[in-house]
Amino acid sequence: MNELLVSLFNSQDSGYILLRIVLILACTTIISKIVGRATRNKQYNKLYGKFLHNVIAILIYLVGIVFALGQLDQFDKGIETLLAGSGIAALALSLAAQESLGNAVNGVVLTVSKPFEVGDRIKLVNAGITGYIEDITLRHTVIRTFMNSRIIVPNSTINKDMIENSNFQQARASAFIDVIIKYEADMERAMEIMARVVGEHPDYVDTRTPEEMHLPKVTVYVRALGVYGVELRASMWTEHIGLSFAACSEVRRQIKHAFDEAGIEFSTAMPAAPAPPA
Repeated sequence: MNELLVSLFNSQDSGYILLRIVLILACTTIISKIVGRATRNKQYNKLYGKFLHNVIAILIYLVGIVFALGQLDQFDKGIETLLAGSGIAALALSLAAQESLGNAVNGVVLTVSKPFEVGDRIKLVNAGITGYIEDITLRHTVIRTFMNSRIIVPNSTINKDMIENSNFQQARASAFIDVIIKYEADMERAMEIMARVVGEHPDYVDTRTPEEMHLPKVTVYVRALGVYGVELRASMWTEHIGLSFAACSEVRRQIKHAFDEAGIEFSTAMPAAPAPPA
């Protein structure tokens, strides 16, 4: 068996060389899969874990490919020919390597600084991209949109952009519940109803500190005495942004029914149409 292995790796026959390359690439794939399964646990759902997992996979394949190419007698000569080749080709390769290196460095910066975590809902302000962080590699970050599509964003692009993170430091989210009632309506009663409906919703989070427990659970504000009526506002706090839309929708529906029962009328006035030019 040992003699067979020695002859396999020492022979210069083209068939043996091809067999060695196939075996090396096959072993590389197997090792990569074994390492991938070994690192596929809960701690690697974190940002640094995703990044480290992808880096290790790339390094394993690079080592395997270099080792496989090293079996070719002409490999060293091919490298020399490539380096001595066209200046334009060398420049193109240099620029491509520079961009790839930039993305890799930015990937490391994002992983260390952690402006977001896997699963966070973010918005790239300048790019206008909103979604959930799903994965990060040496080159790019994967963002899952609300339509369940994936946007592949280079790491250098993300690192340059302003990031709005709905989960940074604290996942709780707040959305405004705004209503406009007529001036003739009972404003105090309307405010009481809004505070009750918002506070009793099962997804509402009480944000009062122990020192503030003497204050109302929900505060309703008179946002403005507008042209069309009294504008009231309450904040709907939820554990995370994913609950906010459905919770606010249900609260608005309940407020509508409660106002109808109490005889509180919403303002139905509409802005007047602009006068036609003379």
